[in-house]
Amino acid sequence: MESLIRSAVSTFEADNAGLKGPTLALLEKIVAARPIHARFLNTLALMEHIGSYKIMATQSGPEIDQPTMKHLAEEARHAFFFKRQAEKAAGRKLAFEAEELFAPAQARMYFQRLEVAIRRTFGEGVHPRTIYLYMSMIVEFRAVWGYGLYQSVLQRAGSSISLKSLLAEEEGHLSDMAARLSEIGDWSGEQVQSFCAVEKRLYERLLSGLQEAVEAQSLKGAA
Repeated sequence: MESLIRSAVSTFEADNAGLKGPTLALLEKIVAARPIHARFLNTLALMEHIGSYKIMATQSGPEIDQPTMKHLAEEARHAFFFKRQAEKAAGRKLAFEAEELFAPAQARMYFQRLEVAIRRTFGEGVHPRTIYLYMSMIVEFRAVWGYGLYQSVLQRAGSSISLKSLLAEEEGHLSDMAARLSEIGDWSGEQVQSFCAVEKRLYERLLSGLQEAVEAQSLKGAA
């Protein structure tokens, strides 16, 4: 399974090579301006919160197992980490309101449309954990990719924020989701590639929304 994950990660990175430059450029612009960085961190907190909420909403039945509870706890902790860093950078409390976030509509759409695509693929009668595991795994591909780029920008900027422990947990989640899908007989390399293609389109929309929002904030700050 580990070799399959490594192969899938390599394929993901190759498929997203064209998005690396624009993503790094955006992150560098964000990290360079404290008010913008605070708002971006708050947006990441929202996205991690949405992820943890979806786990709780879909996996809260009597058969919830220990690995799922661990995953839920870690995703909630990631949301707390980013919220704490956001408020530290802003020097005040921040709410999950449009004026204190970047591209919140695209952020929420990212999760909703990916989940819809996965649900439509499997339909009725699927194992109760299959959709959750695929959804989580596909999002983790992007989290590992994106947080890795973000960490490199933070290091170059000399930021006190470190994502190393968070990244280690996200990488662990990725392997865990794949192993659990294999255990219930629902792992499919073809499905992974198909869902990653859907996710890439959704990420491109999110990236575009973030670019526009950050540029607008930069112009506002310069005025």
